[in-house]
Amino acid sequence: MGQLTYMQMPPRRIPPVLVYHKVDCRSEIGLTRLSPRRFARQIEALAAAGWRTLTLRELAGTVAGTRPVGDREFAITFDDAYRGLRDYAFPALADVGFTAACAVITEYAGRLNRWDVAIGGRRFAHLAWRDVVRWQRRGIEFISHTATHPRLSWLEADQAAIELTRSRATLEAALGTPVLAIAYPYGAAGPRERALARAAGYRLGFVVCTRWSGDALAVPRTPVYAWSATPPVVGRWGVLEKSAARLVTRGSFVGAMWRHAHSVDTRS
Repeated sequence: MGQLTYMQMPPRRIPPVLVYHKVDCRSEIGLTRLSPRRFARQIEALAAAGWRTLTLRELAGTVAGTRPVGDREFAITFDDAYRGLRDYAFPALADVGFTAACAVITEYAGRLNRWDVAIGGRRFAHLAWRDVVRWQRRGIEFISHTATHPRLSWLEADQAAIELTRSRATLEAALGTPVLAIAYPYGAAGPRERALARAAGYRLGFVVCTRWSGDALAVPRTPVYAWSATPPVVGRWGVLEKSAARLVTRGSFVGAMWRHAHSVDTRS
């Protein structure tokens, strides 16, 4: 029998990875916003149950197979880098000694989320660069979420490559440290997008609601929504939460189409 290739190797077990979006007092008609109180309860429940968060370096080692998977280890990520995180989510994590990785849309740092559909007419601000630098010093890691949040699979290859390289360069200039991880917008990345990310210098990539295939550029995450249990995903209702998240992820395709059709830059 010939030697197994990389893609033929059975995928190793990896820890659960959660992805949050908005943690904010302001309500909206949507599924991704959690109130600060609900978020804090989830984090406190995870800590009380003995869970510990992984840094990106630890997660990358586990994904690569150079570090064993420990009991009750998981990772927390945030997509979009909304400003409410600095006031509510990051302090709640610090209170229990948790860390997280936050994905920044680099060309919208400090701006309103005009790349997104304004559900209920409300706009939310993103973290400013001073917030990013401040919380980086306090242990939060920051990764790329591209420059303008397009669905990369709908772009020409050269356009997708620019989104990946430009955002990484901007983040590295702001943080003064290498940025090796990418959270793909909408969690979507096929073989072409993963190859482009690898060519752009990324070594870890995050998708949403897919099966773990063994590719470090396609690490699956489970979104935490408004209905998620306490603790989320890893608790007794985890299987149901993951199934519901898959349905919502499919539904988000419609929203992505709307954004793509109205992709004229409306930044303020």
